[in-house]
Parts: sequence; structure tokens; C-alpha cells
Amino acid sequence: MRRTARVTDRAGEAEEHVGFLLRLAYQQASANLTAAIGESGLTPMQFQTLRRLLQRGQITQNELGRSVGMPPANIHSTVRRLRASDLVAIQSSPLDKRLSLVELTSRGEETLRRVTPAADAANAQTLSVLTQGEQVALIDSLCKVAAGSRTVATS
Repeated sequence: MRRTARVTDRAGEAEEHVGFLLRLAYQQASANLTAAIGESGLTPMQFQTLRRLLQRGQITQNELGRSVGMPPANIHSTVRRLRASDLVAIQSSPLDKRLSLVELTSRGEETLRRVTPAADAANAQTLSVLTQGEQVALIDSLCKVAAGSRTVATS
């Protein structure tokens, strides 16, 4: 890929900063996902929130937010919109009424079943510019960077 060579050959320019490159990559991945799932009315973050609920089952709203990297105000808004679409249900924890528990509804599960193949194809499209080995290395590297960010943020 010649774009990478051009970007990394220009020492000291903005394109070399990892945050800038991550933003460009995020914009491409997000555009691909939005195009793929747009007919569902879901945003990429709503889609990921639903996927996390499918993986983990019923969890607190705060735990859900942390698991998808959203601050409390943002996850509250996202859950409110998903609830309005009957994709999630909310109830108070029987152990602590201050905690809101969130879970997928049957409509949420059906929506995920319907859009996940297109979302997975969008993910493959985003990664298609890389070899299989580069794809694995990228995912591994991004996981390390993301985990390091959480460690630094909580320190």
C-alpha cells in the first residue's frame, strides 16, 4: 500500500501521529459500518452496544458503558434510544435499586441477527487492504493500545 509509505516517509508531519492515523482509520471503518447497517437505523455505537449485550447478557448500565468505552452520560443516551426502539429493556437491580440493568429484547436479538452479517462484511471490507498477517497484527496491536489506554486512564 503506497499511502502508508508516503505517510511514514514524511518525518514530523501530522500524518505520522498515531492519533491522526487512528482517526482516519476509524473514519473509514465507521463509514463502512454505517453504510452496511444504515437500513437498520442503528449507529455503529448502538450496534456495538447491542453486540456487547448479546455477549454478556444482562449487565448494569455503567458496566455496559465501560465495556464499550462510553462515559455514563453517553451510554445513558444510547440506552434510552435503544429502549425507545424496543431493542433493550431496563429494570432496577433487585439487590440495589440505584442500579439499572440492561438486557436485549427479542426485537434487539432479531435486529442483531439481521444486521450482523452486513456488519461483519463491512469489517472485512475495512481490513481487506491488509494481508491476513497484517490483519492479525493490527487487531493485536489495537487491543494492546486500547488496554494500555484503560490502564493509564484508571491510574
